[in-house]
Amino acid sequence: MHTKILLTLFTFLTIAAVAFSQNHQTGMDDGDRIAITPNIGEDVDITGQARNLLLARMSNIINLNGLSAQESASYFAMVPQISVVSEDITSTAPPMHALTLYISFTIIDNYSGAVFGETNLEVRGVDQSRERAFTHAIRSIEPRAGQFRVFIERAKDRILSFYNTECELVISTAQSLVEQGRKREAVEILTSIPPVSRECYDICMEMAGEIGPLPERITEQHRQEEHPPEQKVAAGMKGRLQNLEVEVLHVEYTGTGLEIALMLTNQVENTTIRIRNYRFIDREGNEFRRNLFSGNRVDLARGVPTRRTFVYRDDNIDLVTFLRLLEFEFHRLGTLRFENIEVKR
Repeated sequence: MHTKILLTLFTFLTIAAVAFSQNHQTGMDDGDRIAITPNIGEDVDITGQARNLLLARMSNIINLNGLSAQESASYFAMVPQISVVSEDITSTAPPMHALTLYISFTIIDNYSGAVFGETNLEVRGVDQSRERAFTHAIRSIEPRAGQFRVFIERAKDRILSFYNTECELVISTAQSLVEQGRKREAVEILTSIPPVSRECYDICMEMAGEIGPLPERITEQHRQEEHPPEQKVAAGMKGRLQNLEVEVLHVEYTGTGLEIALMLTNQVENTTIRIRNYRFIDREGNEFRRNLFSGNRVDLARGVPTRRTFVYRDDNIDLVTFLRLLEFEFHRLGTLRFENIEVKR
């Protein structure tokens, strides 16, 4: 009897040890194989240097805390949301832009939106331009901070549990992608399964091998080479980018800032456009630029003119009486330039 008890106990411990080793092999090495894709959605109002810096910070948060950041598709993504908490212009000389941002980072299932981890923080940036103040705020994010280590560890545990118990969801997602002709994406999510989740890993690797030859990857560079964004100079106060008609209604100094009013029309279809930024150059050659971190989305009904107004505020803007150039950049459409505009007063 005593021998049977010992044998049963030994068998149980052996099974437990095998299960543990499958899910905790060489800690950090296995954690590194859990792939997370840092991704900034189009609904996040951030452009240029600040956007690239945020992507780099997100990659560092993932890589430095035990997971693996990759550019190709994976089952999981890390996404940000940004809100401007406060925005002030200091009374110093020269005046400075002071921004406080509230940033939330979330690790999600790319295909269902289920949340596997979340953390948030406030950051502050100060500089002579709003764009640089925004960039400085992003730069202050410290990827090695304790909150990110906890954030990634919790997400890692939930992801491993998901792979061990919900592997069929990954497989069905990959099958659906194959049926849609998205073979490369299917293979990328199948091969992003960490070997630590042994059973799911083996099944997904076998399935990836059965999918067959993959289509050539189309990079963003290839897309831009085949369909480069337009750069056009308007004739007078009206211009056009693809199906988008743009008219500058007025540029006027209001006493508090420079007001620029546009009329936007798409005669072909209902659509949504996003204005990424605008800039202008005055008579003396001084350049003013504004990245639009909020309020840059415009929903257009077919054939219905839609007015959009922007106000540029700066301590010296009252000295601007003439624009040699006014330029707007539209997401995926290109840039449209207007020239020689009198500032109304």
